[in-house]
Amino acid sequence: MKYDVNMDKRPYHQQARAAAAEDTRRRILAAARLTLERSPLGALKVDEVARAAGVARSTVYVLYGSRAGLFAALAYHLREQAGFERLITAYRQADALRAFRDAQRESGRVYAAMPELARALYSLAAIDPDAVGAVKALDDGRVPGMFDLAGRLAAQGYLKPDITVEEAADLLTVVTSFQAFDQLFGVRGLPVDRVADRLIALAERAICRDGLTPE
Repeated sequence: MKYDVNMDKRPYHQQARAAAAEDTRRRILAAARLTLERSPLGALKVDEVARAAGVARSTVYVLYGSRAGLFAALAYHLREQAGFERLITAYRQADALRAFRDAQRESGRVYAAMPELARALYSLAAIDPDAVGAVKALDDGRVPGMFDLAGRLAAQGYLKPDITVEEAADLLTVVTSFQAFDQLFGVRGLPVDRVADRLIALAERAICRDGLTPE
């Protein structure tokens, strides 16, 4: 077999290209985030994002496919950077009441990590079709997750006798929303932990039997 001196260089060049592409993605997402945080109800213009990131407009489309794809990538970036995996771990605990309490606290920390960006994405989703996918990414699995949690609470005897699983799921969906969090965090100015205390108490008083402690 003939030795090719270029063979040793290939892995290096591949790694360098991958690192450069990742750096470009980070710069584009940072530019998009800054644009939205500065002007939450302003249009997210790909030209402006590309200029701020120091890349060609076509590069944004190559990496994200569309303006909507950029919105969605920004939402997933928010989740990843804010520690969404901790929320999932809390939710998967066997005891349903403990899972709700811990997941509610973790969701508050996720929302509080980038509140201006989350606020901008939720606001824009009402008027900009391209932003709808971002909100779906932020809320991915939350509504069905609350129906699952309500069923677990019922099965473990935590729900009040006159509260159905569907009613409990609907209330949990409201309590775990960014809008509920931001009313207390952004509008009232409460600390994250106190917001969690308020929302947990609100939900438990509405749907759970009195005097309960997690098993």
